[in-house]
Amino acid sequence: MNRVAVVIAFCCCSLLFFQCGKKGTEPGSEREWTIMGYFDGNNNLDVSQAGTSYIIEDVQEMEKIGSSDAVTAVVMVSSLKTGGNSNYYLVGKHPDELPDKISSTKLKDLGTKDMSDPQCLKDFITWAKTNYPAKRYALIINDHGGGWRGVCEDEQNGAGALMSMPSVRQALEGGPHFDVIIFHACLMSMVEVAYELKDLGDYMVACEFTMPMLSILGSDIWMAELIQNPKMPSLDLATKVAQAVYDKGNEAQKITHMAVTDLSKVGALGAKVSDLGNRLITETRGHWDEVGHAWGLTHYTDHDDPAFVDLREFVKKIQQEPNLKEINLIISVANEVISAVNAAVPFTKTNAPGLSRGGLTVHIPYTVQQFDSTNYVKLRFKETNWYNFVSTFLKSIQQATANTVVSGRVLWPNHTLSNNCIAMLDSSHTDDIVPLSSVSVNPATGNFQFSLNLQKAVDVYVEAYDDANGNGNYDAGDGLGWWDVDGDGNWDDMFVLKPGDQITNAQVVLNTNQGAVNLAKRQKNPR
Repeated sequence: MNRVAVVIAFCCCSLLFFQCGKKGTEPGSEREWTIMGYFDGNNNLDVSQAGTSYIIEDVQEMEKIGSSDAVTAVVMVSSLKTGGNSNYYLVGKHPDELPDKISSTKLKDLGTKDMSDPQCLKDFITWAKTNYPAKRYALIINDHGGGWRGVCEDEQNGAGALMSMPSVRQALEGGPHFDVIIFHACLMSMVEVAYELKDLGDYMVACEFTMPMLSILGSDIWMAELIQNPKMPSLDLATKVAQAVYDKGNEAQKITHMAVTDLSKVGALGAKVSDLGNRLITETRGHWDEVGHAWGLTHYTDHDDPAFVDLREFVKKIQQEPNLKEINLIISVANEVISAVNAAVPFTKTNAPGLSRGGLTVHIPYTVQQFDSTNYVKLRFKETNWYNFVSTFLKSIQQATANTVVSGRVLWPNHTLSNNCIAMLDSSHTDDIVPLSSVSVNPATGNFQFSLNLQKAVDVYVEAYDDANGNGNYDAGDGLGWWDVDGDGNWDDMFVLKPGDQITNAQVVLNTNQGAVNLAKRQKNPR
């Protein structure tokens, strides 16, 4: 379930508030912050749950704190339930709201609006800055997000498409320079997104994952802290927002991630990503299968977009590939990318079990269908030439997608193979058997053959299992074994199977189950 951006940006203007200018203090203004909330409810975020829609719940979370003399919050809220009607509100303190109710002062009824129209966002920013001038500003965009593809979907008054990132940039260019840009949204913590906005703000806060639809904005936490200390540095606020979202996710028992990106470091990061892409194109030579293998080993969860990978982890996997790690030009620039990511991301945190995230994903699709090159090259990230690496990577995958053959023979000393004997390519790194593919074994000869089309290199064992009594269970009297590639008698023979490999000598020797599962020194459990 996608949830969009909450772009929170804070800035100062040096000109009169009717003008857009550089950071500075508004003449005569005592207000430290104006928080602008762009809340798009013209979609399923306005569906009620427990009596209150998700989008209204986000407003009510802010109403628990309200505004102060130093910190003023104004929001634009649209509602699918009212036919896409939109209103401006001054957020007041109303901690005990009724279901689906906004008690804050309605400042303006705008009628129906297309919230995916960048002009709508631009107009709101201009109105908020004009009517509530401050030393610094914050912008919250709240809707569905799709990473570099964009943000803000309007199912009522729009065409159903997202506001593209170039359009978001153009809308923000008409406003103040934002001290913090926070996307409380699905998939928005991307290098491409940060690069698009790098000249418009100081910090970006966003999530690599898809996010739950229910509110975990945490504004009741960080707004309270901001009102108590409105002079806090922008990085402190950005970190508090990221931590609050993380804490709210934990409280709701939802998997989440949040990172803070220093936008002043994104230009340098983009240059290093450019170097990496160019080096992989020129230096990889015949080892594109290892690039694909590194891509495949980069963690993917149910909360990730399949075409987005954590940049830091991907680069670390590149450094571990047997041939790529021997190419100094690749390893050198890989180290520089990792350093640049770490410098650009002062805070990154996830509660996903067993994972650490660098804080920024990058677009690496593995099928041509996933690569919208027409729109991708419209991003400012085109300057990095990363799109050329992606194109080359996809071509290498297509070329490598060849018939891969693994064949061999199953032996079972002092036994005759039954008609229930199968061979398996096991892709599991655990004690469980997770077949990538399985084929029947000829009981008369013991011969088997896998023939498959691989798009990327995979780690596998070659194993076989004979359900001798045909009861469907692995129990006493059955046979189980593996291809002992190194001949040491240990079940530690996972190897890299590459597209186009032709393996003809995989010999699997079965061991008879005497009532226990332990075979050699490795325990594997069929499931």
